[in-house]
Amino acid sequence: MKKASMRGKLFAGVGVLGMLGLALAVFAHSAPLVVLHYAAGGGEPVGFFFNEDNDITKDVIQPGTSRQFRTARRPHAAYFINVSLPLASRDEVEIKPPFSRVDVYIGADTRIKSTAVKTDFLARIGVN
Repeated sequence: MKKASMRGKLFAGVGVLGMLGLALAVFAHSAPLVVLHYAAGGGEPVGFFFNEDNDITKDVIQPGTSRQFRTARRPHAAYFINVSLPLASRDEVEIKPPFSRVDVYIGADTRIKSTAVKTDFLARIGVN
């Protein structure tokens, strides 16, 4: 009887750890999302600045690719995001809450063509 009891406790412990891992994964992937999309016809990589409330990321995006940025779950009143292409076209877009997912489309001419803002929760995980 003792072996069965230990085995049951072990399975219960593994189950709890598995559920905890699943909960953490869902939490990490359900934060608001900003996605940059660069058209496949673009000639060269484009440098961009992603300014999330004065925390600036400077990077490059390749033609035909997308970059994802998870953002704050509970932004303060003055929270903002600014996406700019300072060396290419000098285009920029400023994003303010509320949003669940924002898609920023960069055309082959390195100009920001459009921005799609979604506010429903499921858009964060790509369902909508």
